Amino acid sequence: MTLGRDPIACPSLGLAYAASVSHFLSKQVFVGLVGYAYQQITDDFGQPAILGGFRSRVLGIGPQLGYIFPIGDNQAFLGVKGYGEFDAAKPKAVTPTKHLVTK
Repeated sequence: MTLGRDPIACPSLGLAYAASVSHFLSKQVFVGLVGYAYQQITDDFGQPAILGGFRSRVLGIGPQLGYIFPIGDNQAFLGVKGYGEFDAAKPKAVTPTKHLVTK
């Protein structure tokens, strides 16, 4: 679990949790399932809250695919994750994906 603030994506303080389960199909390729949960713990700010403060919440789940390959004497990792969001309060119009390339 992380506790933090991203002023671009989320201007208010919130709790986020991410998890994944994967299965290797070979020594280099794996597939799996990923998920996350986010709960905003402070009210939004900006315009006066005539109807009270509002806190967002969202859950997401989706597939992941990864590939491990050699680069010289090192190993590199290429991964793609996609999430479908549900149980959203105050959702944003996005479909989150995550692309990773590490060495």
